[in-house]
Amino acid sequence: MVIAPHADDEVLGCAGYLLHQVKAGAHVVVVLGTIGGINERQDFEMRLKEATTVNERMGTTMFYLFKNKDAMLDTVPSLEITSRIDKYIEQYRPDEIFINYRSRHQDHIKMYDCAMAAMRLKEGYMPKLIALYEYPFVSDGLDIVRGGKIYHDISDNIDEKVALFNLYASQVKAAPSPLNESGIKSLASIRGLECGMQYAEMFYVQKMLL
Repeated sequence: MVIAPHADDEVLGCAGYLLHQVKAGAHVVVVLGTIGGINERQDFEMRLKEATTVNERMGTTMFYLFKNKDAMLDTVPSLEITSRIDKYIEQYRPDEIFINYRSRHQDHIKMYDCAMAAMRLKEGYMPKLIALYEYPFVSDGLDIVRGGKIYHDISDNIDEKVALFNLYASQVKAAPSPLNESGIKSLASIRGLECGMQYAEMFYVQKMLL
């Protein structure tokens, strides 16, 4: 299961890993915090169509929690968000759960806090892995992300990851923003250098059962 504030964070953070998992036969569920908002880039119908197309192409099952709350998730009570995440965790009981790292965006802060609240110990269930995926703006070097690191080689599907993000056409931005092909490949290249691969995704371990 991937928990993401917005439709595109799941691709930016871990599309390479998800593509490999789906190919290996895993059932992957993507839970988006919100689709749509008041900004012209956040027209609900447009964003829903993008998200549906992307997740169908990845082979993942997609849900969203709220309509038209982009940049406003901090106005939603934490109990309501956490309860909705709880519902999907209880329904699917995933082996692995990936959550956005906190960053500085108010929606990312809210979803991180609520998702981590939903990670509390539950009777008879605990995922084998809880990890944070990156958001490209981690490259400003100012965010402190706690947890040991896991790297996943995406050298064979980096182009598919870029193609998936490009399907979120409303979210693609020109350089120097990292929200484009150059930005995605640059971060993946850095992570690849760190682990001896051409391209990689990096995750921060929050809890792991061996």
